Amino acid sequence: MAYYVYWYTYHGQEWPFGLIQENSIDQIIARSGIKFDNPIVHFQLKYFLAISRIRLIKRNYIDELPYYSVVFGNQMLGGDILTHEDYPIVPVDALDSENKLINLFRRTAFQPSDTAFEQPINADARINPKFYALVYHFIDFLKEHYHDDMTVYHDQKTLKHIMTYVTRDIVFYYIMAPYSIMHLDTMYNNDDERNYTDLYKDIYTFFSSVDQNEFPGIYNAAELISRNLYQVLPSYISTIRQEDIINVKVLIDPGNQAAEVVLRNIKTLEFVRVVPSNVYEDVDVLITSLDVLPLDIEKKKYPKNLKVISWDISSTRPDYIWLLIQLNQVYVKKLKEKIENNKKIKAL
Repeated sequence: MAYYVYWYTYHGQEWPFGLIQENSIDQIIARSGIKFDNPIVHFQLKYFLAISRIRLIKRNYIDELPYYSVVFGNQMLGGDILTHEDYPIVPVDALDSENKLINLFRRTAFQPSDTAFEQPINADARINPKFYALVYHFIDFLKEHYHDDMTVYHDQKTLKHIMTYVTRDIVFYYIMAPYSIMHLDTMYNNDDERNYTDLYKDIYTFFSSVDQNEFPGIYNAAELISRNLYQVLPSYISTIRQEDIINVKVLIDPGNQAAEVVLRNIKTLEFVRVVPSNVYEDVDVLITSLDVLPLDIEKKKYPKNLKVISWDISSTRPDYIWLLIQLNQVYVKKLKEKIENNKKIKAL
């Protein structure tokens, strides 16, 4: 969904569905009377309805949504956007299920942002309290793991944003995945996120441990929920472990303005710790101007895997971007080495 919206909308592409006429979708939306404050939501609903039409044409019906009523009871989340006149040969029950799904997410913007989900689920809906309880439990779980590194601990507005996003995600899978476990392996061939982030593993630990009988769809979709939340939570949580931080020493003439610019840039990286000039042990990176390269006798004081970055004090903005990329590569390499070492230990 997000791919279609951002690629076709922002790259000026044409309507992506050759099987479906765009004006027929526009007519359905116009007839429904839905108003949009967010243009992204408008585009996404159009694509959502087009995908729905393809599914109905191919008779790939959603026969029933038995867990829908567990979440919303007998509430009506909106009128019938799709009518029998639109699809005269579609069974009534199948069309009803399709309308439920569309109404559930017709106001949703499918993008990982704390401002895009002011109304992550129909704003007029009352949700079964047990889902809010689960979300509160999840937030407490994160606080226990990340403490002050979790910024939502101090910001109630941000906490509301993240809770509404989590609620939208778990309710969707509770309704749509009640019968079988859904694996990421079938969707993503190269999913390094699961291998190299503790955050993904922490999220997965929580949702794979929920009561399978009470929350079957959430339990079944634990991997997908974890991946979705992994894309959002780094905006709210510092997920970098202390032992993974790289220590960086900067040796540039203190009287030169370049030293301050370098320090200001590298301090924007959460995985960097700037160490004093008299520190030699556990230094991962040494950034030094050409006239103060360490002597051979000094190099012996540093770790063998020290990365030395020579710095030209006349460097321009692209050079600073290059510097940040180099530091990121050192950080990623450190994480991968940690993973490999853990694998070797487990193999013993």
